[in-house]
Amino acid sequence: MISAGIPVTVQGEPIYCKTTLPLFYQENQFTKVWNTQSAQELISVIEKANEDGLNPRDYHYEAILHFHRKEKNEVQRAEFDLLLTDAFLLYGSHFLNGKVNPETVDSEWQAIRREGDVKSVLSLALKENTIKETLKDLAPNHTGYKGLKNALKEYRSIATKGGWGDIPIGETLKPGMIDSVRVPLLIDRLKKTFDLKENFSESFSYSDQLAEAVKKYQARNGLEVDGNLGKLTTSSLNISAEKRVEQIITNMERYRWAAEEMGDHYVIVNIADYQLQIYNNRKKTFEEKVIVGKPFRKTPVFSSKMTYLVFNPTWTVPPTILFNDMLPELRKDAGYAKTKNIRILQGQGSNAVEVDPYTVNWTSLSKSNFPYTLRQDPGPTNALGVVKFMFPNQYNVYIHDTPSKELFNKTERAFSSGCIRVKNPTMLAEYILKKQGWDQNRIDQTIKEGKEQSILLKEPFPVHILYLTAWVSDGLVHFRSDLYDRDNAVVNSLNTAPPAL
Repeated sequence: MISAGIPVTVQGEPIYCKTTLPLFYQENQFTKVWNTQSAQELISVIEKANEDGLNPRDYHYEAILHFHRKEKNEVQRAEFDLLLTDAFLLYGSHFLNGKVNPETVDSEWQAIRREGDVKSVLSLALKENTIKETLKDLAPNHTGYKGLKNALKEYRSIATKGGWGDIPIGETLKPGMIDSVRVPLLIDRLKKTFDLKENFSESFSYSDQLAEAVKKYQARNGLEVDGNLGKLTTSSLNISAEKRVEQIITNMERYRWAAEEMGDHYVIVNIADYQLQIYNNRKKTFEEKVIVGKPFRKTPVFSSKMTYLVFNPTWTVPPTILFNDMLPELRKDAGYAKTKNIRILQGQGSNAVEVDPYTVNWTSLSKSNFPYTLRQDPGPTNALGVVKFMFPNQYNVYIHDTPSKELFNKTERAFSSGCIRVKNPTMLAEYILKKQGWDQNRIDQTIKEGKEQSILLKEPFPVHILYLTAWVSDGLVHFRSDLYDRDNAVVNSLNTAPPAL
């Protein structure tokens, strides 16, 4: 029997599942539940926890292994049982929801909790002698997670073999140029990450073939794809293999936070990649560039459902932009409102009255004293462009057009105040409304009329806003720079002891 008073520590090991572990034993009449076979299966799983970017030490690995090998008295058998149960419950919960609570490292990250009662899962696994299979099934089944797990093995192998050396930064190398130092180092570097075939011959010439390999590297690392070895490409190549391992582990954890079932047909925006994609039955059917929030006005991470579109939208200036950007301009020049086609309204709804901006004492106004609403009418200068895509969320973030088309030519596109601007919004609108009988001609005509018009979707469209700085696509590992400096907080949390559950 196991005492109803569950200890805080066992053989110096902390009990992490302080809530679920007592409940588990209460449901099992405080009896020992583990046998030699089930214990061995759990040990065999825990010793490979690092393959999922997790640490075996978090699951009492050394203590359990020590207990397993020694003769035990009745008290020690009870303690062994407690450690095994705590290890399974903790490991299972980490697979289901991640080791780290994302909202503790970033308040603008809304996790999607996977459903599952780990206590019941453990009871069934013990009854059916399926500990190893059960834990394997608890791991995320997302193809993205599995891809990163394979990538982790590859990059750990590279790091174990010494990784790669730095390539000196110098004059930009282009095809036809000769460099006896950097070209051999570049060839060696690209071979190690499979961007260049192993049998590629050594030389000092920056050949067209080598430039093609550099393009391949640039494409999967979010760089300008010009095939030249410039400063940014060199700096990216010099990121160590150990750092790439950390990056992969970080994003495996993010997959454990994400919804496993995103839907059969859904929109996904990867903030760090500045891309919007639509998948239908696991196949990518639409892709377009996006602009995301500035580092000090981050686009949040969350999932929702698109329920309607608005053509020729008006734009009600949100508080952040109003007080941080617009009010300072109006204090300098009340005519700023006219240049931006913005109306000043006092009152609510149909009772709102337009006010001449020159009659307002802008210097006397503040967040606590602002009786006006600022609204921009539809038109070519409207901040939302000609269409916006609405999916209810607590952040008041949505996808929309923009009149600033030139910004899409940039490789890094963090220019918005949090919303997501899409490059070809009418093409996206046509894709989403196609089942409702809309085509490009009808969309163009609606926009030409210039009147605000909302279109309800007959079927809500799932939208997932993610932040991934590493992922696998078509067998290739992709990396992106950590735009919002979110990776370090996750790495630090993964490297600390697990929080109690």
